[in-house]
Amino acid sequence: MKDIIKQKLVIDIDTAPNWDKVYSGICLVANSEIVLLLNFNEETAEFDGFTIVKNRDFEKYRVWEKEDYAELKNDNSAELLKSVDIENFSDLKSSLKHLMPELIAIYTYDDEDSYFVGKILSINDSSIELKLIDKDSKWTDKEKIKIEEISYVGFRTSYETKLIKNVLQHRV
Repeated sequence: MKDIIKQKLVIDIDTAPNWDKVYSGICLVANSEIVLLLNFNEETAEFDGFTIVKNRDFEKYRVWEKEDYAELKNDNSAELLKSVDIENFSDLKSSLKHLMPELIAIYTYDDEDSYFVGKILSINDSSIELKLIDKDSKWTDKEKIKIEEISYVGFRTSYETKLIKNVLQHRV
């Protein structure tokens, strides 16, 4: 994996047989606890935000072949990579601490079909508290989530970016 990270290669992480999800992107961090990817968005054919998944949740990955790169229509990776300090992503808890100012999306193990979007209000050794935001950019409830139950964290994708822009427009 060190070579893959050094060369900034795109990989597909397959979560089968546990779930039916494949995460694609440039691998930025891979250690015994987490993997951090710069997401590849198949719909827009460019990079879009970041994903953190737990290393234990996948058994295999595939490095893109030369012909796979034809899917990439706009290589905007350099611009996005400037905005993140990968040194802050050594494990899930420290990653979440560094993401406190961000709007994030979280999937949990107990419900892979729904997710939470919000800002982290607090974090301790075992859980985080999120201030949730709905699809209309309205702040709603608070949600406490155990860190061990988090299976996915996404941030700075076009979805979170759109929501936060709408919040800022409502303030004016």
